[in-house]
Amino acid sequence: MSSKNPWETQDDLNPWGKKKKQTDETDNIFSDFIDEIEKIFGIKMNNHNNDSNDGKKNDKTNKKVWGLILGIGAVLYLSSGFYQVQYDERGVVLRFGKWVRTVGPGLQYVLPYPFEEAILQKVTAVKQIDIGSFFKSQQEESLMLTGDSNLANISFSVLWKVRENAVEDYLFNAKTPEITVRAVAESVMREIVGQQLFSYVQTEGRGEVQKKVKENLQALMDEYKMGVDILRVELQRVEPPQSVVDAFRDVERAQAEQQSEKNKAEAYDRDTRARTRGLVAEKINSGESMKRSIIETAKGAVARFLSTYSQYKLSPEIVSKRLYIDTMKDIYKDIDKIIIDENIKAASYLPLTDILKKKLQNSQEVNS
Repeated sequence: MSSKNPWETQDDLNPWGKKKKQTDETDNIFSDFIDEIEKIFGIKMNNHNNDSNDGKKNDKTNKKVWGLILGIGAVLYLSSGFYQVQYDERGVVLRFGKWVRTVGPGLQYVLPYPFEEAILQKVTAVKQIDIGSFFKSQQEESLMLTGDSNLANISFSVLWKVRENAVEDYLFNAKTPEITVRAVAESVMREIVGQQLFSYVQTEGRGEVQKKVKENLQALMDEYKMGVDILRVELQRVEPPQSVVDAFRDVERAQAEQQSEKNKAEAYDRDTRARTRGLVAEKINSGESMKRSIIETAKGAVARFLSTYSQYKLSPEIVSKRLYIDTMKDIYKDIDKIIIDENIKAASYLPLTDILKKKLQNSQEVNS
């Protein structure tokens, strides 16, 4: 058997021939790539003498290794631009430090450093700022002047988060967004409280004050383009300062007493007015009744007079005598009467009144 490779004389049938050709082409590509690198950076990637055959072989080998290393490095460098944005995040892409786009959740890609970089920002986390707490460093900011010139010790909380579609505004329009939100919230609260009475803010007006502060604060955040959503404003404490709390309680007691006396006076006023209206109505009704009675009586008198007059026209003498008798009867009805006979010279009289009285008394005794 010949030691010769059986494929050496049959190049067309050599299964490795084509692969050998492809390998040579790949080596040429690596060599050309290394040559370009050497020209650009002015370095030498081999130390062998290129005049000898061994040097040429080593030179090709070195270029192949370096090309492979650089290719792997390029792949790793380019693949480093992939990053993952979580469901509760937004990615802000900067190109040479300037904002170019904002991306949502999912697998994203940026050009590797130093061309582009991505900043991930949480957009669902709710942040809370407490203003006017019990710490000494924050006691001054809790003192606010109300609309009735009273000092109020007010503490409240602001709940807010980053707006999903304005993450770039949140990151770049303010150096310290938290400090800005805190300062603006305190300013807005002072403005709203300064327009209200202390008792109103402390009691039934708490909800209205919270609503107004939230609306005004959100309007300012939008005006400043802060990229912030104000979720809620909560009043925690509304009370007078500790140094004047005793005097304030005295004032509250005095106001309560004043209100109590005022309520009593209003109740007395309502009762008096009701009674007066009742008396007025009674007098009016009595007057109306008397008016109707007088009118009816007058109408009856007129009717009687007309009736008498019609009879008088028929027989004047009889009617005149009858009227005279009726008139004298009315005159002498309640008067003590003395009857004197003109034929008797001596003064004698008949006490008819006394007789009638005795007769009446006797009848009453018999009946009893």
